[in-house]
Amino acid sequence: MSAFAALALAVLMHVAWNLLARQVASTAHFLWWVVGAHILLFAPWTLPAFVEAIVVDPVLGVTVLVTGLANGVYFIALRHAYRLAPAGAVYPLARSAPLLVALGETFVFGRALPLVAWVGVALSVFGLWLIAFATRAHAHGVRRALPFAALAAVMTSIYSLSDKLASVLLPHIGDTLAFVTATFIIAWVMLAAELRWREGRWRPAGRPDLRALLIGSLTVGVAYALVIHAMHVLPAAYAVTLANGGILLTVVLGVLWLGEHLGWRRRLVGAATSAVGMAIVGLVAHGM
Repeated sequence: MSAFAALALAVLMHVAWNLLARQVASTAHFLWWVVGAHILLFAPWTLPAFVEAIVVDPVLGVTVLVTGLANGVYFIALRHAYRLAPAGAVYPLARSAPLLVALGETFVFGRALPLVAWVGVALSVFGLWLIAFATRAHAHGVRRALPFAALAAVMTSIYSLSDKLASVLLPHIGDTLAFVTATFIIAWVMLAAELRWREGRWRPAGRPDLRALLIGSLTVGVAYALVIHAMHVLPAAYAVTLANGGILLTVVLGVLWLGEHLGWRRRLVGAATSAVGMAIVGLVAHGM
């Protein structure tokens, strides 16, 4: 599967589970359920061989640990941000990490991106911020949630750089799915521990309906694995930027399908701005 085909499929899956997550009550802790269900579905047939690969190459084990810990903090930060502001406003901020990823690739991996790519990445992030601050009604809550959203963005950049390092050690999509499952185990344990600490329970008070749980468990990890798969040939900054196309589709579908009309003009302007930036990045990536 080509990098662009993998990213296109990842975007569609991303839209599917995000739309479902926005319709699930916060007490159900959607990510706790779907990440746990992903582990139950995929761990038995992906992890046995992957453990052997980690023994052969300890660097792979280090990337699992770094990505798993960063994902765990990301999930927890996102959950706290959602308590303060709507997901449709907070999530674009949490996903505004491509600039940080580009900086990381430049200074950590020594990969210089062309100026036009920087322009595209910056435009894509600016559009996400326009979406986040689309309405005055949500502005106060978004500002309160900003520290948690910023923490989520930093964690996204950390695990994306770790994923890029791991991607060269994962030759097949099955290997990548095993990597994601292993990191999800670490992240899910952190989610469960935080739930126990904050609410005094190991299991959320609510549960998503079975349809949402099934679709979420089948898409959240696979979509992530497809993005890492695209990093085989693309810089991490390009892959992360293009994967954010799912946010733009979610905005459009939210306005047209879910009736989310509050601040719809500015949200669509933000989506259009971000789309232009993604198109620039896509053209640069296609010309590599």
